[in-house]
Amino acid sequence: MEKEKSRSLDEILQSLETGIREFMTTDRYQNYLRAVGSFHSYSTNNILLIATQCPGATLVAGYSTWKKMDRYVKRGEHGIRIIAPVPVKVEKEQEKVDRFGNVKKETVTVTIPRFRAVTVFDVSQTEGEPLPSITPRELDEPVKDYPNFLRALLKASRVPVSFRDIEGGPKGSYDRNLDAITVQKGMGETQTVKTLVHEMAHSFLHSRESGRTDLDAATKEVEAESAAFAVCSHFGVDTSEYSFPYVSGWSCGKDIQTLRDSLDSIREVASQMIHRIEYSYESIQLENALPNLARELAAVSRDAGIGLELDRANVWEDALRQGKAGEILKGLRTAADRETDEMRKEILSGLLRKVEEYLPDRDRIPKEIGGRER
Repeated sequence: MEKEKSRSLDEILQSLETGIREFMTTDRYQNYLRAVGSFHSYSTNNILLIATQCPGATLVAGYSTWKKMDRYVKRGEHGIRIIAPVPVKVEKEQEKVDRFGNVKKETVTVTIPRFRAVTVFDVSQTEGEPLPSITPRELDEPVKDYPNFLRALLKASRVPVSFRDIEGGPKGSYDRNLDAITVQKGMGETQTVKTLVHEMAHSFLHSRESGRTDLDAATKEVEAESAAFAVCSHFGVDTSEYSFPYVSGWSCGKDIQTLRDSLDSIREVASQMIHRIEYSYESIQLENALPNLARELAAVSRDAGIGLELDRANVWEDALRQGKAGEILKGLRTAADRETDEMRKEILSGLLRKVEEYLPDRDRIPKEIGGRER
């Protein structure tokens, strides 16, 4: 990927927070929050009441609530009777001991739980404006150099990755017990990259070794999606249309402090992942460039006399793959030092720079980057 287009993690994380704030204040998200805020979390008893009176009900609310959503109960529909809390505030006296040990009486307002039967209607019993939704659309844009970038992601992953059909709708999953990732096969390029990076983030942030497995599900999703957004953004893969609604949806009912509390972990893992992916991508580029470099070396070796008696490209390629870059560099330097023709000297210098990229310590991911070598 083009490094000149990458953005600093600080800029990306600031963009993430700004994007979430902007999304949460747009009409689309405000409408969604209004709709969600109008529906209650029902008790077991009410769930049973709804199920017995209206099998298949998915979303229920009172007549006036549906009206606020610009939806109206169809003529002839029978309501569902449930039990609703109707708290009552009353004043009562209570004793309070001050810091000197004196007992005083004071009047306080307390809330007493009361309940009454109310009538609600399922969404299927109403008609009118469609309900607002923040379900993100699947990303289907192409990714630059997708085959090699996907290979780099797989190489940079600290756990095994498999692609298969996943039942039930999830696009991917990270199994903490198996320490392995599964990604839905057959998705678009951007969606595949985004999903894989998201699950990779889970594997770094929430593995058994991470010591962070006790976080609630919402926080884990916020962290993984935020890290995935940062990583994808760094490599020029725009997932904002997916990530912001995703993170905001999981954060519904919480303030952005949840995200703030996790920023250090998000930053650390995003940086680690970016480093690993860049290193893997670079090694793949070098591997792809090997045949051309071998042909150049074969062409020059025929009359440059650089030490190794090799005049076939496949032999040069094997030599580089077998870790003989140092030996080849020595021969190239000797040939360049004794060369008097400036053009040929420049060609040898160019080959020197290219072969230096294949020194053994560039063929693997350094251990200090984190995780196990692959």
